[in-house]
Amino acid sequence: MVILRGTARVIAAAAGLLLAYGIIFALEGMTTRIPVTAVGELATVTLWTTPWMLFFCSGIEDLATFTRKDYVLWLGAIAVLVFLYYFDWHTTMSSLTKAAMPPLAVGLGLMPHFVRRLRFLSDLASIAAGMLGAYVLYITMNSVLVPTSHFATKFIGALYVTFILAGIVSGLLSILDVYHRLSHRSYA
Repeated sequence: MVILRGTARVIAAAAGLLLAYGIIFALEGMTTRIPVTAVGELATVTLWTTPWMLFFCSGIEDLATFTRKDYVLWLGAIAVLVFLYYFDWHTTMSSLTKAAMPPLAVGLGLMPHFVRRLRFLSDLASIAAGMLGAYVLYITMNSVLVPTSHFATKFIGALYVTFILAGIVSGLLSILDVYHRLSHRSYA
């Protein structure tokens, strides 16, 4: 179950991040900007990215637990850090945000690994992703069922379907894991 939950978390987080960065890139073409300081932008972007990092890092931690190899966690953290730097490089965000947000968000995403009392955040991120996946399924069902409506590209449609399925699976598996842990705790 750990390998399935970890895989679902990683896939859903990656698809969700790609969709989120798609929104960011779509907004890059806007000519009107709301004035914001570099520190305010850093705080906003870090707060937006941290839940995705909690979700992704919990998935790679599950994969590291399954493989019993610590380097899996660190390779995953480095991969997502490179991913964030790559995508941030192609935005008009401030240099401070481009430089500081990726390590801040990934560091915050790894906090439950270091502080065991924060483990509930991993389950909370998975359950939230499951609920978000169900909501996205609900609002996009018209695009899937009606032959005259469609997504902007086939890739975006595939990302939606991937996020929906992986998000719901990871949410359900996290709920089952929490239930399992709580039921064993009550008998002990």
